[in-house]
Amino acid sequence: MHLRTMARHDYEMSTCPHSNVRCLSEFELIRKYRCESCGAVMMCACDESVGRKFLAQQLEFGVELDTKRQVLVTAGFQQKVCEECRGLPLTPHPKSASPGRTSKIARYYWRELAFETMKRFDAWSQTRGPCNRTPAENADNKNRIRHDVLAKLKLLHETAPKYTFSTTRPREIIDKYDVEVVRLKGTYGSSPTKRRAIIMDSAGSCSVEEYACRHFRRLGYSAVIVENEPINILFGVYMSPVIQDAADPQERTVGIRDGRLNGGVRGKIIWIRLPDDFGTRGHGVRRAEAIRKHLSAVICETR
Repeated sequence: MHLRTMARHDYEMSTCPHSNVRCLSEFELIRKYRCESCGAVMMCACDESVGRKFLAQQLEFGVELDTKRQVLVTAGFQQKVCEECRGLPLTPHPKSASPGRTSKIARYYWRELAFETMKRFDAWSQTRGPCNRTPAENADNKNRIRHDVLAKLKLLHETAPKYTFSTTRPREIIDKYDVEVVRLKGTYGSSPTKRRAIIMDSAGSCSVEEYACRHFRRLGYSAVIVENEPINILFGVYMSPVIQDAADPQERTVGIRDGRLNGGVRGKIIWIRLPDDFGTRGHGVRRAEAIRKHLSAVICETR
């Protein structure tokens, strides 16, 4: 008997009410839940119509957030599994900000936005037929529909919010970590070529970042404009031996495209070794002892 058939047959023999479930990953569109009592893995019936019509490829397996391991769905769709269907307060799981998803509405309501956009785009597609639509027209209408859905969700949040937004003010972070603040005064102007603020300085107009650099250079410091690159470089130099450890049984070779542009085209594929759970909490837990030993050796070497 096939593994999937056996798993589902075992579930059918169970009479567990699945009253205690845990979501494998809140960041899947069709969320999967494991019953802590019987071990069955299921989806909530409220997602069935969207899942079967638009996301059939996500119905067989779930992916654990902490480990990235695939988990077989054994109990299909079940009634009253998710928090909303059980009448519980909804736990927000916002996605990080990214191009096209910077507002709190888009970050917190990302599932609702995706589902409603799929439904509306499908309804529009049915009125046009597959032969009367160009790829450009599809893209334009999907963007328009997404914009309309986002506006509707914003209005819905103002009148009947599903989620409570958590906000941390910059002042709170500064106070918490005792960050020293150097206040610089300058005369702001506008750039005729770029949509950003500039500051009028005795050495010539410049960006806000360059203005701060000039201040510290006058004090004798070496100042450059950077974002995350130094952290990325230091992490790669010092942590690559333990992350790309050939003795790690979960190492595998993956391809990552070089993000740098070469003549307007993204660079070639870079092949590197990475564990299959890299970037997850599970990787840190699994490799905790190896990471501790490596960091101890690095600290000793740099003294």
